[in-house]
Amino acid sequence: MMYKAVILATAASALQAPVPRRAPRAAAVAAVAPAPVWVAGSILGGAAGTPFVVKATNSWYSDPTVLKLPSWTPPNKVFMPVWTVLYGLIGLTGYRAAVNSALPGLAVAHYIANLAWAPLFFGLKKLKLAAALQFALLGSLAAVWSAFKKDARLLIPYAAWLSYATILNLAICRLNPSGVQTVEDRTPTGVAALY
Repeated sequence: MMYKAVILATAASALQAPVPRRAPRAAAVAAVAPAPVWVAGSILGGAAGTPFVVKATNSWYSDPTVLKLPSWTPPNKVFMPVWTVLYGLIGLTGYRAAVNSALPGLAVAHYIANLAWAPLFFGLKKLKLAAALQFALLGSLAAVWSAFKKDARLLIPYAAWLSYATILNLAICRLNPSGVQTVEDRTPTGVAALY
């Protein structure tokens, strides 16, 4: 009698509809935002600093009477294509880490801090503060590097450019110890212009 109950229970369980499993993390992330969306989003985020860079490179950044640059400074036309590729790689790496449930919050904070650098350096002309931010970026990148596992290789060009940019930023600070003072910065405005 007992064996009939076991057979009946086994048959009944075999006839039940399978319980749907939760979608794997990769499918869930890809369904919300596939890799091209992460890449494009990262590039578009990086493009937010473009107006600051363009305005500065067309004025004070390229004026040797305002700012002294090292001889090994890249030409202004290099910035956009380099950063487009780098932000694309950052987006792809972020996507792959998110699919594997390995995107650390520090990596997201790093990306946001990276977006703040162009307005800080090119917009506010805070050269030393921008250099300090770059050291924080290097440190946070080193801290999250292992979380990306084998995909960290996609960040090698970014790490190399960030290191180069940090050295360049320090050299600019050394060559311009008083910071940047454009004619616009020295011209009084508002009530101060009346005196």
